[in-house]
Parts: sequence; C-alpha cells; structure tokens
Amino acid sequence: MDHPSKPYPNPNVTTTYPAQSYPSQTYAQQAYPSTAGGASTYTTTTVQQSRTVLVRPYFDVNYLRTLPGLLKIIELILMLIAFILAASAWSSTSWYCGTSTYCYYTYAASSAGWTKFVTITGFIITLILLQLYLFHLIERFYSVPWLQLEMIYCAVVAVLLLIAGATMINYSAIDGTRGACVFFCWAAMIVYAFDAFLKFKSFRNGELAQGVKPSAGITTSNPPARPPPPYLS
Repeated sequence: MDHPSKPYPNPNVTTTYPAQSYPSQTYAQQAYPSTAGGASTYTTTTVQQSRTVLVRPYFDVNYLRTLPGLLKIIELILMLIAFILAASAWSSTSWYCGTSTYCYYTYAASSAGWTKFVTITGFIITLILLQLYLFHLIERFYSVPWLQLEMIYCAVVAVLLLIAGATMINYSAIDGTRGACVFFCWAAMIVYAFDAFLKFKSFRNGELAQGVKPSAGITTSNPPARPPPPYLS
C-alpha cells in the first residue's frame, strides 16, 4: 500500500503532467483537508440572537418605583415649585414703593422671567419623557440614542438652573419668595446633575434606556478535524 506522504497517482505508474498542474496534495491531505499544510483549523459558528420589540405601548406603573422614575418625579415637583415661586415674587413684575405707586426694576423682572422660562420648559420636557417611559415608547423606538440625549438634556438643564438660581439671589433679602426660588432651583439642579451622571454610567456600560439588552452573538468552536488514520506501507 502506498504511504500517505507520497503524492498520487502510484509512483510505479509513469504519468506525464503538464507544467504547473502536478498534484501537490497527498492522499491524506485530500481525504482530510484540515491537515493540509500540517496545521489544524477550527470551524467557528456564530449564532445571532434577535431582540423582540413590543409594538403596542402599554402603561407600566412599576417604572415609578425605579430610580430613574423617582428622579423624574422629584424633578417635576421641584421645577413646578420653583416656577410658582418665580411667578409669584413681587419682583417678577413690579414692587411697591410705599407711596401708593409701583416701581419697576428691569433686572428683577428679567431674572424672574428667565427663571420661569427655565423651570416651565424643563417641567414640560421631563413630563414628556416620563410619559414615554410609562408607556414603553422608549423601548419601542430603541434605535434612538435615548441615554445620550437624556444625559445631554439633564446636564444642560442643570447648568441653566444654576444660572437661574444665581440671578434670583438679588433682592432675595427684600423678597423671601426669591430666596425660596433660589433654593428650589438649586435643589432641582442637583437632582438633574445626578440624573445626568446615572445616564452617563449606563451609556458607558452599554445599557439600554428601557427594555432588555439583546444578548450578544453566541460563538461556538468545533474541535479540529481528527488526523488521518495511519497507513501501512
């Protein structure tokens, strides 16, 4: 019997081959391709898992018990209180001079107007986001980078609240309402900053804003092909 290291056909038979066409593989290499060249190869199979997305929205009150849901509730309460205080402060329009006339301060009115704009705008946007989470619309439109958008939104609102509270400090010694508005503006600023930090951590960890993260592809490797059985010469 021919040895597997010998090229075919049988060397005892004279055969003429054209140039550059002489077979270079042995019987063993053709029978077991994985051993060609003396190296073993692995067969890798990758299985991709798809993610099922709910098409119909549904109301999920359990979101209010989560940390992001609680933060949104606190943000809404603080923003609403700050808006009411800014709107009810006497310096938001005019103030009584004491001689049956009202004096108008441009700075006092503009600072209160800015605070009202920041607080009511943040209140409306946060309320919309809360509704999107409650009805799982965030999960439905999972392709939108919600975590990045919320992180930027919370960071911007925190900066705007810092400015709004700073502008309301003036005349707070005369009007206690402005001082209370400063407190609630900066309290909301802290909550929004913390919310932005949590969104940043979730983004770094590759999490989703809502829903179950799809499993990564499962890769399985098959063992190398068994070597050819020994041939007897």
